[in-house]
Amino acid sequence: EQNVGLWDATDVDNILESWADKSSIDFDDFLSWVYDGSAMLSPRDAEPSSEPRHLTINFDVNKTIVMRDKTANKSVEVVINEVLAETSWGRVEGDRWVIESTKPSSFRPESEGEELVSYAEFLEQQMPGSDRRKERQKYKGAFTSPGSAGESMAHQHKNLCKQLIYPDGSPVQVVHAFFRLLVELKRSKRSFSLIFRSFGEDLELVARELNNFCEGNHPLFPGFRMDGSDGEPDYRFDITHPERFGNFHIEQEELSLVLGTIEQPGEGRFKDVTDRSLSFYEKHELPVKRIISGTSAVVDFIWELSSQCITAGFRDNFQFWKMKGNTQEGGKFFLFDASKNTQRHEIFFDDNVHFKDLKIVRPYHRMRQRRSWWGLPLLRTHVCRADALTAINDDLYFVAEVQRLEANYATKLAAMQRCSTCLLRLPMQKKSTLSLSTMDTMRSETEKYDAWESLRRDEKVLPATSESDADFLSPVSATQDNLKFI
Repeated sequence: EQNVGLWDATDVDNILESWADKSSIDFDDFLSWVYDGSAMLSPRDAEPSSEPRHLTINFDVNKTIVMRDKTANKSVEVVINEVLAETSWGRVEGDRWVIESTKPSSFRPESEGEELVSYAEFLEQQMPGSDRRKERQKYKGAFTSPGSAGESMAHQHKNLCKQLIYPDGSPVQVVHAFFRLLVELKRSKRSFSLIFRSFGEDLELVARELNNFCEGNHPLFPGFRMDGSDGEPDYRFDITHPERFGNFHIEQEELSLVLGTIEQPGEGRFKDVTDRSLSFYEKHELPVKRIISGTSAVVDFIWELSSQCITAGFRDNFQFWKMKGNTQEGGKFFLFDASKNTQRHEIFFDDNVHFKDLKIVRPYHRMRQRRSWWGLPLLRTHVCRADALTAINDDLYFVAEVQRLEANYATKLAAMQRCSTCLLRLPMQKKSTLSLSTMDTMRSETEKYDAWESLRRDEKVLPATSESDADFLSPVSATQDNLKFI
């Protein structure tokens, strides 16, 4: 009733009237009407909100916005070689990989006969397992070097490297496309929050780069400020803030948030500790501000924090992801609420997102708190598989992706509204002969109908990345000493 009150249902009444002499409605016809842009919403329906939705944008760090691994002593050249190794395609001939690509592609090209494989996939086949990860990383880091398997891509390597070097010769830490998004959001006076997410220890690097930009010191955006000095929100990332920096802890499926530190039991200098419980933080001298215990409490905290125009950053739990078989069920916690009433829109960018199972992102609906959530619809409205190649080459990449997700989200909310309004008003149509039994009959007749068929993407087009290589800042030096190219 609330929905009907908010919407002028004239078009709903009209369509129900036209169906009144039918004993059933074709499911395709119904869906077409719900989504069809030509069935214009009434003027009242189409009125935009007085304020655009508040955006909460979650950004993975490594190979989503950061293409240089300073922690692992990786240069721009090495990181670009790794990107090209994952996006260059060829055939396996015996124990050799022969390149066929003339330009890199983030998706597997179609081919006649045997399926093409990326150089990174070939290395995984030849050197499987986490114990040979360092060896794989060395080969990938030298992919376009003279005599290597990807030597013919050296010109692509050179062009991509140029995009990651400032005019003064210093290396780019965070891609320009990320900062361009911030510029456009501020110019359009959008309300938004930024939340950085990573399995690694790279949040401090991002904080330095973002703060430099916000204070007007970015080489490509000199004087552009987002530090609050103009009376607008301050988007600097303060890692000493008691509630904007920390890490997720998961114990017996229950989520907690440890604020003040990104140290985790089982990682880094605490890799060998035996106590992996929350009591770990009581036993070690760490700058913990407070611990939010329990999934419900964490949901409330994140929801309130992300309603503000701020920047925060949290380290996700790699050990839990690994325990869950590197699947969506153990991925990075992503809180969302697909509802018109919130006037909010949550977005997550990550380069390791997959199509069938989101793999590295774990969606969690604020009002429908269940462990598993189907990922496919969210890929149209909330989650984006970040494309490193495009992010490097196109400064408007993130701007375009946010616009795409927003447009799809608006369409989804409108379709949900029209569908619910139609179902609510159906009993008011005295001439309508539709009944639940009739709809049950229709359902059985359309049992094989797949409303998402045209939107499904085959997982096979994605490069198969080793789970041990995914989303981590690798402590591997990419020197070519004693390196035999294959």
